[in-house]
Amino acid sequence: MSTAPNHPLTSQRGLTLLEVVVGLAILGLMAGAIYGIVSGSISSTADLSLVQSEDRRVETFLHRTRQALAHLPAGATLELKIIQTDPLIQEFILRGVPEAFIWGPHPRWDSPTLTLSPRPWDQALPTPPTPPSLRSKSAPPLLQHFALSLSVPDFFRTDPQGTPLNDSPLQSRQGNQFLKPDSDGRFWIPLLPEVDRVEWRFYDPAKKLWLEVHPPARPPLVELLLFLPGRLAPLRAVFSID
Repeated sequence: MSTAPNHPLTSQRGLTLLEVVVGLAILGLMAGAIYGIVSGSISSTADLSLVQSEDRRVETFLHRTRQALAHLPAGATLELKIIQTDPLIQEFILRGVPEAFIWGPHPRWDSPTLTLSPRPWDQALPTPPTPPSLRSKSAPPLLQHFALSLSVPDFFRTDPQGTPLNDSPLQSRQGNQFLKPDSDGRFWIPLLPEVDRVEWRFYDPAKKLWLEVHPPARPPLVELLLFLPGRLAPLRAVFSID
């Protein structure tokens, strides 16, 4: 006796297999959706963390700069030099400000001549990556990165005989494996580890102009334009000089 194709048992088995396939498909879709949500949440959290870390560094730098310029000691001067025009690289020099950008157990510079300048950033060193959400899609890739850095003669301190002092941060004119002197023998400490460009300007009240180069003086206002990776507009800060 033959079994008909539409036997109840055969039909029941077919429906069960179909349900299993549909169930697996739904489970796969749900797993993919959950993975996408979790992955997106982790990526957004990482981006936010990077942005907040960069913002904290910038805010700390602006606070220290504002402190250094708010009450200049008598005889202190500020100077702007242009080192390179394309791209614009300046040196912002503070003289006679012994408590500018200080740190350590005895916070004071014995030789208070501080120079702020963007220096080529060593790509071998760790750099904070730019969050994908802040990357500019229209801007061309940069060929060189910079670090806004600080140089002070006190980074290498010696006695009158030229012997490095015990509290000198560096014990050799050749520096060490992490810090090397430039062509002028100066050592640089990065304050902001990765920037696209830094522009300083002094306001000349007589000419009513912002100037990119200026001899030693005490301008009433100092402007800073800070171009950060991935940001579409520069951060602008103006400091008042008392």
